Amino acid sequence: MAYDLKQNVKEIMERAIAAGEENGGVFILYKDGEKVLEQAAGYADVKEKRAFANDTICRIYSCTKIFTSLSAMILMSRGKLDTFWEVSRFFPEFENAYYIKGWKKTGCRQVTVRDLLNMTSGLAYPGDGHEGAAQTNELWAKLDESIRSGKSMSTQEFVHEMGKLPLMFEPGSEWMYGSSADVLGAVIEKISDMELADFMKKEITDPLGMTDTDFYVPAEKRDRLAVLYKNAGEDPDEVDFVNLCIYDVKERPAFQSGGAGLFSTPQDLAKLACELSSGKAGIANRFMVDFMRTNGLDGKQRTFANWDSLKGYGYGNLLRCHENPGLSGSFAPAGAFGWDGWTGPYMLIHPESKTGIMLCLQRTDAGSSQLSRSLVNAVFGSMQETDIIRKSIPLFS
Repeated sequence: MAYDLKQNVKEIMERAIAAGEENGGVFILYKDGEKVLEQAAGYADVKEKRAFANDTICRIYSCTKIFTSLSAMILMSRGKLDTFWEVSRFFPEFENAYYIKGWKKTGCRQVTVRDLLNMTSGLAYPGDGHEGAAQTNELWAKLDESIRSGKSMSTQEFVHEMGKLPLMFEPGSEWMYGSSADVLGAVIEKISDMELADFMKKEITDPLGMTDTDFYVPAEKRDRLAVLYKNAGEDPDEVDFVNLCIYDVKERPAFQSGGAGLFSTPQDLAKLACELSSGKAGIANRFMVDFMRTNGLDGKQRTFANWDSLKGYGYGNLLRCHENPGLSGSFAPAGAFGWDGWTGPYMLIHPESKTGIMLCLQRTDAGSSQLSRSLVNAVFGSMQETDIIRKSIPLFS
């Protein structure tokens, strides 16, 4: 019997919902620059029985980092950004870098753009347990208070304040998932003399026709915004807290988080997956993509990147890059790359086979879920060798 990928994907998604593992989602597959499969299942609003659709608006959290990474690549391609530059070039507060060790102030080298891209900067997310993290936590709390008061700090104002605080360690000595992408977003603003939202709109979302991707959801689109759940099942709990200062705002926020702030739809995200896998729109050529999917961590730094979702992967440019299928449990070939988000969006790109995979969910702590792994294996398990190994064909033709 011939392998029926569409039927397999449909059954995988429906099983996950029937088992109470997920509430709903949309899966989209692009191949050779064309959409070849789309499958929706379950609900974007369980109580109201509103189906999850390709135009359902989702909070994509850390999938925002894919946009920020690509934005940096665009500026690098124009000679406007160099990974060796120190962040103090744009934010002088970072010049006198230090961290806390043994509860004493210890001087260290400055944070570079490369550190931001590789998450080796020592810049924490709120809630980190390192010595000296209390000041970072206080700054995030100050940002949250400013947003709730209606007098929000801007992206750059936030980063100016962050540059005064202790790092968690000497830059380059460890890997730590933190606010590096938010700082990089502010650097992009400085270089482009544009708000991050405007830069992404001009350089990425408008050229790709991503009409529902932005840092807010306007009033006329609110009826398409998915409900965010803590869990799955017949009566899931809605989220009753705010993470990383990302609110469901109706107007453009002053703080535009390069690490977590975007809202998007499955069909919009799939267009980005198409571009990164095929170069169809001419935004990212093969050399930019090859750089994006290159591991940037040395052996010591890798020991700190010990998440289950990073097993078998290197890390660089705010993205995971596949190296060892045996460790990752994935049929995806070495060289595939992408990232996911706290609320369940997941993207994986394999340029050699011009394959772009996108899954959208709205459940917290979803990230690289069992569902995403099963769907990736279904896709690559359906391919013939000639679909994947195309050494004689240009990456983007």
